[in-house]
Amino acid sequence: MQPTITLNANDAISARKALEALMLPPKKRFWILKDLGRWEIRNTRSRIKRQKNTKNKAYDKRKKGEGAVLMSFANGMEPYVKNGAKELDLTWKNRIQAKKAAVHQQGMTETVTARLHIKSQNKRFGQPDYEAQATDEQAHALRRLGYKIRRKDGGFNRLSKRNIQKRLTLGQAGLIIRMMRSGSPKGKQSWTIETPERELIGTRKELVTKRLLRNIEKAKQG
Repeated sequence: MQPTITLNANDAISARKALEALMLPPKKRFWILKDLGRWEIRNTRSRIKRQKNTKNKAYDKRKKGEGAVLMSFANGMEPYVKNGAKELDLTWKNRIQAKKAAVHQQGMTETVTARLHIKSQNKRFGQPDYEAQATDEQAHALRRLGYKIRRKDGGFNRLSKRNIQKRLTLGQAGLIIRMMRSGSPKGKQSWTIETPERELIGTRKELVTKRLLRNIEKAKQG
């Protein structure tokens, strides 16, 4: 998958108008496409704010929570004029953000393995210290799962978060959580992540054409 989403301005106008634009000085061609890119960025931000796609239909909601989606993509976009001021490449300056935007733009289903996920997490956050004290998040998860310890009289005690953290290491807590959730010490070995299509970029062709023709005429007169 390409990390960028490209808007090819020449596809939106007639051959005659494209020829007129190509005959303009590079500086004016640069302005024509740069302005078109900035205009499309404003449209994209508006769509994200309204939570509507390019067809004015509401974005699919989050699977968990009720917050707005795609808000992190409202900033960081940049219109790059390339190929001798003949092509506009509209994308995000941060390559990781651009890749994520492309996934949302097109939609994607991928299978993630536990091994690769752990490798990715270790690379991002560093190798965890499994002998360290259980984290607050682990203690909270164990309480929600109903974790208890057996008493001498055969009954069971439900521990506080503080006591869980005192008794268990990070590694022990992680193992117990996996066992309680999946019934296996290894937990899930793979899972599927589905990202629905949520178009950010792609103003209707007739509106792009109108803006582009406006820019060409303005550049010719300037």
